[in-house]
Amino acid sequence: GNISRIRHLEEKFYRSLTSAGVNYIRNGAKDGVPGIINISFKGMDGEAVLHGLDLMGVAVSTGAACDNTNTRVSHVLKAMNVAEEYAKGTIRISLSKNNNMRDVEYIAKALAKIIR
Repeated sequence: GNISRIRHLEEKFYRSLTSAGVNYIRNGAKDGVPGIINISFKGMDGEAVLHGLDLMGVAVSTGAACDNTNTRVSHVLKAMNVAEEYAKGTIRISLSKNNNMRDVEYIAKALAKIIR
């Protein structure tokens, strides 16, 4: 069904990031809500990543859902023990049944251009 398809898209996204040499950490449980990817990049600013992706036609959010308007390190990320050098570079990507493999590969390639 849709859940297994979305999980497959998530895994493809992570594999694509890894193969592109992007240094990242996954936040939250691997079996979290399907389609919600919370990911952090060391030494990056989440807002800068968001704007870079926006210029490439990809819409994402920064931080954690319950702390989206806060520019400081989210209390949620702190509670998850995400190191500060990663936490500031956190974005949230939402996938749905409307996304496909090309979408996640494009997002990974766009991130590789921004993070390097």
